Amino acid sequence: YGYLNSITDNFSEERIIGRGRHGVVYQGVQDNGLRIAVKKLHLMPGLDDEEFIIEFHNLVRAQHQNIILLLGYCHHTAQVLVEHNGKDISARVEEGYLCSEHLQGGSLDKHLSNEPCALAWHTCYKIIRGVCEGLHYLHKGVEYPIYHLELKPTKILLDNDMMPKIGGFGFSRFFDTTETFNTSEVARTSVYMPPEYVSKRQITPKFDVFSLGIIILQIMAGKESYTKYADIPPKEFIEHVYGFWVNRMQGTISKHTSREVRTCIEIALKCVESSQVKRPTINQIIQRLNKIDIIEFSSIDELYRTREFAFEFLERITNDFSDLNKVGSGGYGDVYKGVLDNGEEIAVKKLHQLGIDDEQFKNEVNNLMRVQHENIVRLVGYCYHTSQIFVEYKGKHVSASVVERAICFEYMQGGSLNDQLSAQSCKLDWNKCYKIIRGICEGLHYLHNAVPPIYHLDLKPGNILLDKDMVAKIGDFGLSRLFDSAQTYMTASRDLKGTIGYMPPEYIEGQKISPKFDVFSLGVIIIKMMAGKEASYAHTCREEFIEHVCEN
Repeated sequence: YGYLNSITDNFSEERIIGRGRHGVVYQGVQDNGLRIAVKKLHLMPGLDDEEFIIEFHNLVRAQHQNIILLLGYCHHTAQVLVEHNGKDISARVEEGYLCSEHLQGGSLDKHLSNEPCALAWHTCYKIIRGVCEGLHYLHKGVEYPIYHLELKPTKILLDNDMMPKIGGFGFSRFFDTTETFNTSEVARTSVYMPPEYVSKRQITPKFDVFSLGIIILQIMAGKESYTKYADIPPKEFIEHVYGFWVNRMQGTISKHTSREVRTCIEIALKCVESSQVKRPTINQIIQRLNKIDIIEFSSIDELYRTREFAFEFLERITNDFSDLNKVGSGGYGDVYKGVLDNGEEIAVKKLHQLGIDDEQFKNEVNNLMRVQHENIVRLVGYCYHTSQIFVEYKGKHVSASVVERAICFEYMQGGSLNDQLSAQSCKLDWNKCYKIIRGICEGLHYLHNAVPPIYHLDLKPGNILLDKDMVAKIGDFGLSRLFDSAQTYMTASRDLKGTIGYMPPEYIEGQKISPKFDVFSLGVIIIKMMAGKEASYAHTCREEFIEHVCEN
């Protein structure tokens, strides 16, 4: 308690950053300069120890990028003297405090007015999508569903990147099933409360869905949009709101953005249906948002423009990642052929659950997105999907995150260079062999001269892909490392990463990495193409080896 008192300047008025039904929120500044939010709960008849414990456990169970992160709590008891019937008596006073991350973007409410949100559409969509993802986690991502019951713009906070996070679980209640429950605890009538709660005090998961619909309407059409909508036919309302956003974007709205705008309006109107039966579940809302991407991707060009898409879309085009669609395997994942609606083919590299962390994934994606060259495999898009499952741990069921990562490339019908190699020299005629060698050299030259340079570090025939015209393209940057200059570097890891036979001696012995690493690998590839897979000149005079290869 003393610590919280000191970092909030004795809970001074100047440190107040918000007020709610259950308490006042203060900004606390820690010794290291880090700011946190300290919620001092009101002392009131409706707030007892149990309510404090409920709010704390709600928050501590919620671990999601769109949920406010709980940092700690304080339950303080003090004895004070109070006057009673003319006498001073000792009384016990209990105070509760919740500490959470402080988001400098403030609340969503600050960005709303009677007009549609002034933020750019991509930011509005990011907020809408984030709130939906956060609510989906509360309803489905924990062992027992958490119903917010007070979802509104002031409870949605934004970070510096306008990422929304749901907070304020002071009125939440837990239920073991999705049945309907009655409650007599009514805080107050609100526009965010559904009709069945206002009239009958009924609570179901559709309570939060109704609140979500109102919030989306307020973002897209202004604070008074729900009352306006009541007097306008749904189709007319959709066209009115859609027309507003098209005009704001000065008619430059893309097909994909158009689908986002229409889908969000339609979802909002479904959410605010007076009959709870007609409202969608949060799971159905997420599926509807995912379908924006699934339906939209009808060609490689559209995929390339969008770049990030739903895991469900990849499942559909690869027949649920069936063995029949598998075209290859590597150290980091398996590659599947995906077929789009128009018949075009792409390669989907589904990364293994183990062996690659988030940082490696981001590195590979960023590397590939920077690369544009005819001898480099083109990145079509990527997917980063998180789902929640329940697993048994020490006799208890706990929530666990399952992450699916995938990277999608143009599909190369000619397979890999490895398919063309044998114990003898390359099966292809010399003109094609030279074309492939020249292409690999051009691609590697491009990578090394990028800013900053990209070192492949796993260059081998299996990572050289060929299109239908036998143009060579370098792929699979799973081991790429970015350096600011072309000098030599030492790796801190003791694990050798790469393929034996294509690693230079200085890396095997001293783990030195420089541009010459890839040059060594390139030399091995050319030798195998010209003299066969088993070729080696290590114990042969260089002149004799050259003469032998030329004769063959």
